Amino acid sequence: MIRIAAVVVLLGLGTAMAGDEKKKPEPVVAIEREAADDFGKITGKATEPVVVTTEKELDKAIADETTRTRIAKLVDFKTQKLLIFAWQGSGQDKLSVAILESEPVQLAFTVERGRTKDLRSHLKLYAIGSTLKYTVK
Repeated sequence: MIRIAAVVVLLGLGTAMAGDEKKKPEPVVAIEREAADDFGKITGKATEPVVVTTEKELDKAIADETTRTRIAKLVDFKTQKLLIFAWQGSGQDKLSVAILESEPVQLAFTVERGRTKDLRSHLKLYAIGSTLKYTVK
């Protein structure tokens, strides 16, 4: 009985200590668009994102104040930067991101072109660590 109690206490301490460790921030966070968002006429190439590192740069990139305020609350510009991917292409175009298993951590964004001939505007937002390296293919 004493052994069981000792094991329970030790397991409890282990979980409590694990909870004390600082949680590492996610290297990449996709920011979902909301229906009320107005990004204006942001255009570009799927392989060349607009990189926003400060709130001042965010003011230049997004004209709508309500949208800008919402995005600014989601991105901590002290530790993150915002990547804005905006392009026109097939409605089936896709953009995906993978975290490469390397030190330091790196990200690989991949654009997969759709096969339909319908022209659609695409906009994807990602908050990533300010020091992270990334590639876009």
